[in-house]
Amino acid sequence: MRVPFSHVNEAWASLIMERLHAHGVRDFCIAPGSRSAPLALAAARLGQRRGDLSLHTHFDERGLGFLALGLARASGRPTALITTSGTAVPNLHPALVEAFQTHQPLIALTADRPPELIHCGANQAIEQPGLFALHVRAQLNLPPPDTAISAGWLGAELDQCLQALRGADGGPVHINAPFREPLYGTSQLADFGPWLSDLRHPPDPTPAPEVMALPRLHGPLALVAGQLDTDEAEAVLELAQRSNLPVLADIGSQLRLVDHPCIVPYPDLLPASPDGQRLLAGLRQVIQFGGRITSKRLNQWLARFAGEYWLVSPHSGCLDPERRAIAIQADIPALCAQLPLSPQEDTGLVAAARALAPRLDAATRAPFSELSVARRLSQELPKDMALFPGNSLSIRLLDAVAEPGLGQRCVTSRGASGIDGLVAAAAGFARHHPGGLTLLLGDLSLLHDLNSLSLTRGSPSPLVIIVLNNDGGAIFNLLPAQSQGEHFQPLFQLPHGLGFQHAAAQFCLNYAAPRDIEAFAESYQAACQRPGATLIELTFPPDRGSRALSGLIQSIRDDAAPQP
Repeated sequence: MRVPFSHVNEAWASLIMERLHAHGVRDFCIAPGSRSAPLALAAARLGQRRGDLSLHTHFDERGLGFLALGLARASGRPTALITTSGTAVPNLHPALVEAFQTHQPLIALTADRPPELIHCGANQAIEQPGLFALHVRAQLNLPPPDTAISAGWLGAELDQCLQALRGADGGPVHINAPFREPLYGTSQLADFGPWLSDLRHPPDPTPAPEVMALPRLHGPLALVAGQLDTDEAEAVLELAQRSNLPVLADIGSQLRLVDHPCIVPYPDLLPASPDGQRLLAGLRQVIQFGGRITSKRLNQWLARFAGEYWLVSPHSGCLDPERRAIAIQADIPALCAQLPLSPQEDTGLVAAARALAPRLDAATRAPFSELSVARRLSQELPKDMALFPGNSLSIRLLDAVAEPGLGQRCVTSRGASGIDGLVAAAAGFARHHPGGLTLLLGDLSLLHDLNSLSLTRGSPSPLVIIVLNNDGGAIFNLLPAQSQGEHFQPLFQLPHGLGFQHAAAQFCLNYAAPRDIEAFAESYQAACQRPGATLIELTFPPDRGSRALSGLIQSIRDDAAPQP
């Protein structure tokens, strides 16, 4: 860290940046603002001194927050957000909520007015300390920079707060940093060496929790995979293969798109099948790894399951809405390695699920619908490209009908399951994923995050945004709201009559609007082969996708169970 600075603000902000770097931050996401100038300039100067930093900017703090979330997910590193004071700060809240729910290491570094400018009518001055208290793992409200406060104290306070990024219950933190003017330094340099003399190195990270003693195992047994990281998914699959266990894998488990003898294809549809119901009823134990299962049918089956039900997570928070499972907090790879399981006989679940494929093919052959797009997308997805199913209808369609294949990485936003920030999060993830990314989302989700299309320009890898435009919230066709008569459209579906061709032109994106499944496949393949962003708009009647999915489920339920 250099010693000459022009002002205490500059020295203070530089120390903060160096500390963030020491804790692994390599991406700084910066929104414009004056009060945050010391922090933004310190980040830029740190980037000039070190070759391992990237600065990302955006004019909208809400989109910037989700960009940072995507960067953190792809890189596995903490990502810092720098904003000015006032309403810029609460615009980070949605991304911090998602990061809190999914234990992602975001740092909200918010500039603030000094205490004497609060509650006196000063511009852009609000109560910022504690603003995110319920959705961060730690918070630190710094005093204004002052050489009477030692650098050692500042470094130690930052270290204590930043330790909460990691560990079993890690997640986002909030550092609120007030600054007095001058915000841009002066022309005179001063020696801050004495002030920095008591600064110490950050402590070592907190070790992972040890695996606890386990209850007894009972067979026949099946595994359920919820939201998992790639290393966790690999450990679960290795366990399944070692003991011949079927795995019912969520679309966010990193296993749903794997074609493997142990992976049960179409687990969302299996509980609707008479044969599937019979085989599931024969299980005596279920071990679920990770939470937040997308499938309503799978969740309902787990809620009714009469056998022993474990739910394993590295985090201490409850992931069992029915509160029926035996909660086991453990490192998932370590637990999978130590489980004393002998190979068991075939449960028949994989074969029963594979038998559903003809039904899916028939349901997605015609007409052209959101359902057919989801299935064809899973078949066309390049091996190295990540898939990001948007919330609401998109993720349910992919979870239901995606064809297992090459095991591509699947990114989800299932912490709070909001439709906000999906474009920004996808843009952030794509910046650290050389194979590119495909985002499938609905029209309301895209409208909600439209200005984040500016973040997709110049993507170094292919970034394909597929929007299912069914003129409003088609998910409500599958919910009780659809029976609300005259109130359904204005209060739930919200038809808007808008298209996205001009939005693509405004943000300089490639654009296609195919009208049938083969034209979609052709447009999608072309988009996957070129760097940069492409927006593919698919237009459907409001109820076509929901009717296709409901028809598929009904056809599976109507199948007579085969005789044993």
